[in-house]
Amino acid sequence: MEDQTIIALDTESMLLDLGAVSVHAFTTVDSAIAWLGDANVDIGVLDVALGGTTSFPVAELLEQRTIPFIFTTGYGDSSMFPERFLTVPIVRKPYVVRALAEAIFKCLKRP
Repeated sequence: MEDQTIIALDTESMLLDLGAVSVHAFTTVDSAIAWLGDANVDIGVLDVALGGTTSFPVAELLEQRTIPFIFTTGYGDSSMFPERFLTVPIVRKPYVVRALAEAIFKCLKRP
């Protein structure tokens, strides 16, 4: 999820370069949750701040479905994160392929 089109396109390109077969981008929590209803997902990449809301409801759904995910953020402060998500890997914006790859690797190794 990413609410800024340029960043979403750049992230999609990075994920494809890292070997993703397909990438689905969403700009709203509702559209992501609707799509996740019957989707087969390997990993989620969630921008924390989405305009006036957060991606935490999507993170909760991914967590319920035991789908690994990472957060991306342009903010340096993690105090806005619910305690249950404090161990989720975070990639700070602006990010590069290596940072994204490292976070995904950590995410996939998380118990």
